[in-house]
Amino acid sequence: MDEKIIQEISEVIQSSNINFLFGAGTSTPYFPLLGNIEKSLNEASTEEEREKQYKEYFTKVMLPNRNILEKDLSSDAGFNTIKSAYTDFFKALSAILVRRKSTILSKQANLFTTNIDIMMEKILEELSIEYNDGFSGKFSPTFGLANFKKAIYQRSLHFDHISEIPVLNIIKIHGSLTWMHNNAKDKIIFSDKLTHVADDLASKTGAQFLNEYRKILVVNPEEAKHLESVLNLYYSELLRLYSSELEKENATLFIVGFSMEDKHIREITLRAAKSNPTLRIFLCCSHKSKPAMEKKMEIEQHPNIQLYTPVSDSEKFTLAYFNEHILSKVNWKKVTEQDVK
Repeated sequence: MDEKIIQEISEVIQSSNINFLFGAGTSTPYFPLLGNIEKSLNEASTEEEREKQYKEYFTKVMLPNRNILEKDLSSDAGFNTIKSAYTDFFKALSAILVRRKSTILSKQANLFTTNIDIMMEKILEELSIEYNDGFSGKFSPTFGLANFKKAIYQRSLHFDHISEIPVLNIIKIHGSLTWMHNNAKDKIIFSDKLTHVADDLASKTGAQFLNEYRKILVVNPEEAKHLESVLNLYYSELLRLYSSELEKENATLFIVGFSMEDKHIREITLRAAKSNPTLRIFLCCSHKSKPAMEKKMEIEQHPNIQLYTPVSDSEKFTLAYFNEHILSKVNWKKVTEQDVK
């Protein structure tokens, strides 16, 4: 990556509200890309066809999360690839937040994602990095939008020095496999064992399958966005939260592993780019997808959106590539005090 670009990103990170948008590309190869599932669901003309696509989504994207909880995956190359990329990303981002010179901005970053898997939470806990997934409580954690954006401060034991601890806000726009509906309280509660993601669910058919499948509070990969009533409100509110963060002064958005095919998210992003001249968007994509991405994001109309592609035409812009060529090279020495005031 060009040194001037790295310096520009360094200065932007020092003086902005940091946001990331992660898509399915950041969780490959352990979790496969959705491919034609969305197209197949949109074109499904019968309940049988729709059920078939739901089962494929369940088997390929949802069920492997049980293995993350219950099995030793140290020999799984795909899993190790994702784990290594997320580990490097979280370590680097946490270090960046610690070293931010600005006393006005909080030591927080927002990670918006359409991914429903549990990889980020698992790795953050292993690294002992503070994060906020919207839940509060210990014995019966309950989800609420008001739980995001909470700052954490630590007081030293001997001299009462107070310092802010970096916190990553994990905001899952399409829901999460850890979400369960508590019928009695009409609330979303936390499922640490993923008991509702049953091993035998795919073997069921018809109403028996659909009734169990709908207990999994995620947005299905289809244009119509079939949602359970309990998820409808949260989905809208999470999209509104995404919009409000992009509308803040000096906001920055890094987009990695996301195709921008989701109409709702694309429209919100473009609206923010048009209405907020201080917003900077750095969109990472492959050479192959660049022409389509330029068209989807209306690059010529939005000078505050920049596309970055790998040096090699054949290389993909994975999270690991982002870590190696951008995040790990953020240069702090050339950033002046004037840049962060």
